[in-house]
Amino acid sequence: MVNLFKKVIFYLIVGLLLNSAVYSEDSFFDDEVIFEDSDEGFDEWSDDSDIFGEDELEIEKPFSWLDLGVSQKWGFNPASDYTISMERTELKLGTSGSISDSGYGEIEIKATKYWPSDSNYATESSDIEVEKAFVQFSFDDWSTKLGRHTIGWGELEGGALDVINPSGGFTDPSMISQWFLSATRYFDSSDLSFFYNTNPRVIKSTLFTLKNKSYDEFGVRYGMSAEGGDTAIYLAQLVPNNALINLSDGLVYATPYHLLGFGMNKAFDDYLLKFDLAYKQNLQHNRLGQFVKTNRIDWDLAFDIQKNDRTIVLSINSQYLLDFNNDYLTPTTIGGVSTDRNNMTYMSRISDKFGDSDWSWNASHSILSNNDLSMSSAGIDWDINDNWKASFGALYADAKPDRALSIYDEYQRVSLEVNFQY
Repeated sequence: MVNLFKKVIFYLIVGLLLNSAVYSEDSFFDDEVIFEDSDEGFDEWSDDSDIFGEDELEIEKPFSWLDLGVSQKWGFNPASDYTISMERTELKLGTSGSISDSGYGEIEIKATKYWPSDSNYATESSDIEVEKAFVQFSFDDWSTKLGRHTIGWGELEGGALDVINPSGGFTDPSMISQWFLSATRYFDSSDLSFFYNTNPRVIKSTLFTLKNKSYDEFGVRYGMSAEGGDTAIYLAQLVPNNALINLSDGLVYATPYHLLGFGMNKAFDDYLLKFDLAYKQNLQHNRLGQFVKTNRIDWDLAFDIQKNDRTIVLSINSQYLLDFNNDYLTPTTIGGVSTDRNNMTYMSRISDKFGDSDWSWNASHSILSNNDLSMSSAGIDWDINDNWKASFGALYADAKPDRALSIYDEYQRVSLEVNFQY
């Protein structure tokens, strides 16, 4: 099934690229392409319009169908004489456009070069990934999407319900795209959507082989809109994004669990209240000498406060085990540590601009797993112009010893990133 999906996507993407190439060849002579993003239609332009005035002339860039981005990233460890732990160059190439009167497609490919000082260089010097590759068709009240993309569920990014796509990890929380078939049916004040994934991505250690077979993922969401807020109900069979080590046999597993969820948001002037609730059934867990299934309730509560350019986010997350035993264990790099029945996580974040300048700043503080890990970060961004952007960030973590997150104790990172977007 996956191979069939990929073949369909491949041929559609080839068609999209050929179609985009034709658009680029005609772009200097086709007024419809030049003004397709304008607020005025083509038939509203007259001979008296000063479209070629000295101040109004816009020169279309060569290869206008191509989206290109280049990023240079550095990461340093202040605790180790600022040893470089990350030095990589990323190149992104993409294109997007119409396929037919009702069709649209996107493709984006990322190539990464790891330099010798990068921590990844020991295992790979370069990597090429398909970040996005999908086609979308809309007709009447339906929209369908097929290909590699991400699906976000719930109100909070990375929260109790936003668990379909795996995360890049502790230092890169961005979601990893997967191959999906999804569709949405729109009604007057509601919508019904579903997705299907025949080969879900599972993050596992390179030292272990996934023991169990691959399972399908599928889910349904029904959303309702009302004045000042939205609500939604979720139902799904999901595969854990991270494989779990069975402490009894040393193998790793990722077997499906079931999710029933509810999400809502409500606006109050400059405040936005967000809430997610998820009941997760048949989650795998370690007990002393056993590998069992348990049930858990997860919930998130967050406030977003917007004042001009300033944004403040305050959130609480809870994971409560319904079937709890005192000999529950959480795997670590040194074995298993005791599991708490209820894990609480707190996060606060603020971001703002420096006046009316092109500079902005952000700061955040998180307390994870009942204070097992405390993490603070800060950053400064500079929008140099429409093409160039630079970012500087720093992070420090403090973890309790002999706990699941103790590996991050005194973790420090200073990062610098320069981006060029074409």
